[in-house]
Amino acid sequence: MPNISPAAWNYDTAAHLLLRAGFGHDGRFRKSAGEANQVSSLAKKTPDDAVAALLRMKTSTARGPAKLGDGNWAKLQGWWLDRMVKNPKAVREKAVLFLHAHFATARAKVDRPYYMAIQNALFREFALGDFRKLVKRINIDPAMLWWLDGISNKKGFPNENYGRELQELFTLGVYDFAGNKNYSQNDVEQAAKILTGWRNREDHAKLSSYFTMSRHEPGSKTIYASDAAETPNQNPTNQYLEPANAMDETLATTEHERLIDAIFNHVDTEGRPTVARYMARKAWKFYAYDPVVDMGTSRADLSLIDDLADAFKNSGYNFGELLRAIFLREEFYADSTKTVKSPVEYVVGTLRMLRGKLKGATRDNYSAGKLADMGQEIFNPPDVFSWRGNDAWITSQTMLKRCEFARDLAQNDTSTKHELGFNIFGFIDIAETTRAGVVDQLLKLLGPLPVDSMTRDELIAWLGTMDPIDLTDTTFVDKNVRALINLILTLPQYHVQ
Repeated sequence: MPNISPAAWNYDTAAHLLLRAGFGHDGRFRKSAGEANQVSSLAKKTPDDAVAALLRMKTSTARGPAKLGDGNWAKLQGWWLDRMVKNPKAVREKAVLFLHAHFATARAKVDRPYYMAIQNALFREFALGDFRKLVKRINIDPAMLWWLDGISNKKGFPNENYGRELQELFTLGVYDFAGNKNYSQNDVEQAAKILTGWRNREDHAKLSSYFTMSRHEPGSKTIYASDAAETPNQNPTNQYLEPANAMDETLATTEHERLIDAIFNHVDTEGRPTVARYMARKAWKFYAYDPVVDMGTSRADLSLIDDLADAFKNSGYNFGELLRAIFLREEFYADSTKTVKSPVEYVVGTLRMLRGKLKGATRDNYSAGKLADMGQEIFNPPDVFSWRGNDAWITSQTMLKRCEFARDLAQNDTSTKHELGFNIFGFIDIAETTRAGVVDQLLKLLGPLPVDSMTRDELIAWLGTMDPIDLTDTTFVDKNVRALINLILTLPQYHVQ
């Protein structure tokens, strides 16, 4: 399929873009038109200009709260949750969330909030930029060195954990789309040796990694040579030799960067750029749906992935340009490509679109506890494979917790001292006198949500049995309209995007 055409671009597609590229619109609402301002603004542009507007933002390296004690996770988690809710242009924060899930570093082992704050800032710096450079920085990121045992990777005792995950999960994938292995056990061992010598300087004020020559494995290393047992079809152009550097500390210190260059030069057995294909698929899965590209299937989406991979590689592996290519594809907007919102997307998107408040102890409780109960504790993915996503988000327990959030949010007015809630008169048009008008406005504000006529009729009936209604009656609004919003937030249609 081609890119989405200007003729197909409208309010609904613009709202869909904001929902998937970020967390939905910013909640500013033109009551008389029943439309969110940010959606209307993008809908008036061409698709190219709308996507460009979302991606046009300054680099930020915010590191989170200035003072973080060893056990102050709730403060850090609350800070990032607050940033996702309040950032006017949430595309960068959504990309940071993708990178956090991709590199999957967790507090379960890295029990140092300031390590994770620095990594979060690193993701934010490169979220829409040079992905190759980001991977080079991740090699020696303090949190990653701790998470995958880089700090114990030294001469004579190479630790393979990071060298394996670097290739398996972060760049290449174990197999290419033809079912052939992209690397061998020897490549893991050689990568581990290249990565030896890095440690963390335990200084809360100036945390950094540093290189120790005496811990670095000397001698030459060869990766991606053909292995008859594991990679018999390996493209010979993939082979890379890191020459012996004797005692040249400058060369040794930058070995890990040349390893990344070799990985990004890797070509799969179908002659395609391996990293570009792997990351295009993973990004498309996160932002759109899980593509069918594996061996043994119809591989229906392979041309789509290759188009995205080409755009990514041709941009010099700029992640923002990969997102641009994704957000312009016609398939990105297809009704058949719905995917379940993650807990973060559900909570953050709801707060943004209703201009809700989540602050104080309640915010920290959500970020550190209740999101975890929904299945997604930020800064703590379950393992190196990260959260599984989509249908895995939905269980009887996690749905109950989502419904509790909807109830707690809907029943509270933030004009009082409540730490969770919203000002309903910020978006309800009090001039509206029909029940159907209120329902349609809310369905548009929180989506637009496509509901069948029976569901719509039941929502209308919740507001009473006859028109007109009086939205200046605060008792009616607090009892009926807030309950209506609660119902909409629990609709199956609201849990997908």
